[in-house]
Amino acid sequence: MMGAPWKVFFKDDKNIIIDVDGNIDVDGHVARPFPCSITNAEICNSGLIATWVDHDLRLARMAMLDIDESIKNGITKSDLRLMRNTTDVAGSKWSHAIDAEPLCMSVGENKIFFALWSRGIYCIDFEATEKWRIPLFENPDKSPPRAKEITAISVLDDYAIVWSRDGTFKKINSESGDLEFEGSIEVECDLESVFNYGEKFLLSSKDGWVWEYENQQITVARKLRGTIQDAIFDGEDWRIICWRDDIMLRGESSRRAELGVQIIMNNGAWSVMDNQGQISPHMKE
Repeated sequence: MMGAPWKVFFKDDKNIIIDVDGNIDVDGHVARPFPCSITNAEICNSGLIATWVDHDLRLARMAMLDIDESIKNGITKSDLRLMRNTTDVAGSKWSHAIDAEPLCMSVGENKIFFALWSRGIYCIDFEATEKWRIPLFENPDKSPPRAKEITAISVLDDYAIVWSRDGTFKKINSESGDLEFEGSIEVECDLESVFNYGEKFLLSSKDGWVWEYENQQITVARKLRGTIQDAIFDGEDWRIICWRDDIMLRGESSRRAELGVQIIMNNGAWSVMDNQGQISPHMKE
């Protein structure tokens, strides 16, 4: 049985729903390939890339799942305690143990970008071959603890922008890993998530402040009642869900009965999947 939805993907003619417990539903076929809940997930032409972390056992793994085949059930957490991460993920194209917790992950045209706690920032291809790695951001002596912790990676055509919690960022060449530019949004913040539409960014801070950032300047600032759960640019404005609020960044907001999980396009209309698995219009009148 599926729990509350955590993330939804659409690929070709397939609907893929991941729940908070790590179950994956592909067009009605449900399986749990990992022993723990999924911490990061992205879709690409080759399949579903996902990570899990067991903090008690201090184990983590990344895998590429083939969604063109039936997802298979994997080992349980009890099995994991005995095997200590020595077993590949059932039905995966590849899987690898990782030696630190993944902080964030994003996918480009043919690359996977991710940051590992206390290790570095990595780029691999869809066959899991490492392309490059670079160190994490240095934390100056006067900075708050964990200010330079990586919180998001935005992938554009030829580069990736790596964001830290204090609002600083680095523009990295996606082919070489070379630093091309670094900057800051120049406001006090604790970034939790970053959404982008090309080079237009929406930044969400843990204190409820959100900023649209474009051409190295803040174009809109707004205080919400919480952090952004999901956001998407519809061509004119940012559509946002935040707790039980549906919001247009430059406009009105409306309340919903259940917590919004993700904004999706449903039958040609912007809609929200909530934590009960129900779909309803975004900004319902």
